[in-house]
Amino acid sequence: MKESIVLTERELEYLFRIIEASNIIFRRHQFFLWAQGEIQSLLPHSMMVCVVNEGSGQPMIIEKFSRTSVDEVRFSELCRMDGGIISRVISAWSAGKNQPLLLCPLDPDNGAYKHFATNIKNENLGNIAAHGVFDTNAQMRSLFVLTQIPGKLTERHAYFLELLLPHMHAALVRMLLSERHLDQGVVEGKIRRLITERETEILRYVQMGKGNNEIGIMLSISPLTVKNHVQKILRKLGVNNRAHAVAKAMAMKITI
Repeated sequence: MKESIVLTERELEYLFRIIEASNIIFRRHQFFLWAQGEIQSLLPHSMMVCVVNEGSGQPMIIEKFSRTSVDEVRFSELCRMDGGIISRVISAWSAGKNQPLLLCPLDPDNGAYKHFATNIKNENLGNIAAHGVFDTNAQMRSLFVLTQIPGKLTERHAYFLELLLPHMHAALVRMLLSERHLDQGVVEGKIRRLITERETEILRYVQMGKGNNEIGIMLSISPLTVKNHVQKILRKLGVNNRAHAVAKAMAMKITI
């Protein structure tokens, strides 16, 4: 049975500030400032690596938030899925029955550390603490890896990780969703600007179920010209047929 851990008044104050600040994170710079600001009060570290598994065969999303410059080539080596230290940390944590993973060279009883010792020393990563979130199928959904934590890692570090994990997960997911929606909005804005007035007019007639001949008569242009406009519209919207074009145009408010 684990020893009960009681937070000091100062630690409770730090915890409250971390949680409060996490609720307003929507952008990458906000997450960075939070990770390298408030979180440092309970879990001081040099670099935080965040891993997100979206499932369905999608590649893992790996983000880093570091107070020091990290060479991209070196970081890519750390994150290699065929033996990089991050992938090995994922495997070790996943096998640990949903417990924080602590890798500390100052702890002679830490059996897990010996499997990472050479890599951690070569990469100058120091102490490593990692914890993540499983889904209902026992698949990792997110993992947070903190490196170069000063001093000796203890159960107190593990407890802080458990307390902060839900807030780190929520803030990271919120940031990624916000970025995704922002990027989608930029793309859609560019597409809307690419669609000409004549193409918008033709899209409205297509939405009404009109064929090329009917549209040509109403606009006093040939059916072939209508067909050419429709083909351009399909390419600009990135769709394969008229029905998909109408659906996407409505979603983007092009024809409304």
